[in-house]
Amino acid sequence: MGTRDGRRDARRQSVRAHLHRWVESSGAQLLVVDPSDDGGALAEAMAGRGVHVTWVGSTLDGLVEFGRTDPHAVVVSPGAPGIPAEEFVDVIRQHGSPYVIAGTRDGDDAGADGVGPLMLAGASAVAVRPYAPQHLWDLLTHAPRSLSEHARLEFGPIALDATAYSVRVDGQRIADLPLKEFELLRALLLAAPGVVTDDELRDALWGTDGKRPGGNTIAMHVTRLRARLGTAADVRRIRGRGYSLTVG
Repeated sequence: MGTRDGRRDARRQSVRAHLHRWVESSGAQLLVVDPSDDGGALAEAMAGRGVHVTWVGSTLDGLVEFGRTDPHAVVVSPGAPGIPAEEFVDVIRQHGSPYVIAGTRDGDDAGADGVGPLMLAGASAVAVRPYAPQHLWDLLTHAPRSLSEHARLEFGPIALDATAYSVRVDGQRIADLPLKEFELLRALLLAAPGVVTDDELRDALWGTDGKRPGGNTIAMHVTRLRARLGTAADVRRIRGRGYSLTVG
């Protein structure tokens, strides 16, 4: 049993590593400067949306990673150690036009120790910790640097645009998918024609925290997605492994 569990964990880690390599090399870049690391939960959730998250604990590390990753957007906590957060924002804005989001705890005021100085330094929005992936995604879609090139996925006749929330088959837009089916299709497209495990789909659709549904719920969404795609593609169930999107 232990050997089987070890192999399953290894496969799961391999799929996750594949997805993270994909978004790191071709996805949009989000830099988070905040000493309260969330253990990778945000990175897992954003990877399914084609956004690679680099999380550092200080503004000094933030400067290094800003130069290395050239991020589309930067989330910075007012309390991050190193140089003052507002000075950090001023410096990075001298070297580009990143979309800056001030990170704050619920209930923080906008005074000298809050987000006020960051807004004056050039932050354009505020996000409350713990950072919600959907909220950050909504903010990123309004950033000056378009996410459209990273939000588009194509495989065979299927083209998905996460920014426009659209799916086209053979160039024709189909009716908007419910959110879970849209995220399911995106997760399958990211790995196509490879296999995505049930656990990986749970991560993509429901995140890594809290109660997550079982295999029957995933199967229900897969069945509905199959019906919407018709003959353009098939979502194959590979017993003991997961699901794979195939065309032709």
